[in-house]
Amino acid sequence: CACVLPPCQASYALGYNLAIEYLADYEKTWMLDSFRDLNARVLKKDIDWIFLEVHAEGEAEHAAIGHNAVLNIVPTEHAPILRKAMADHDRDFAVFYNRMAELMEGH
Repeated sequence: CACVLPPCQASYALGYNLAIEYLADYEKTWMLDSFRDLNARVLKKDIDWIFLEVHAEGEAEHAAIGHNAVLNIVPTEHAPILRKAMADHDRDFAVFYNRMAELMEGH
């Protein structure tokens, strides 16, 4: 973020967090479904998935809260800062998520 003023930094932080929340909504649901499928096919154990269930069920609400925070706090002229923050998040986590996808696909 080129702007080092606190409002710019706050906008960047909210944009980065928003990217996390949107991804987490999909990610936690996908993880829960994947682990349940793995258990049904391979492990066949009575496993309590409460941690993932709680997170999977609440992530859509977290994303909505983050979206509302951005809409109500971030000035419209900071839209480029938000886009950069979300793109930075994608770049930061791309290697990890690509490797996870390869592992799940058996590569």
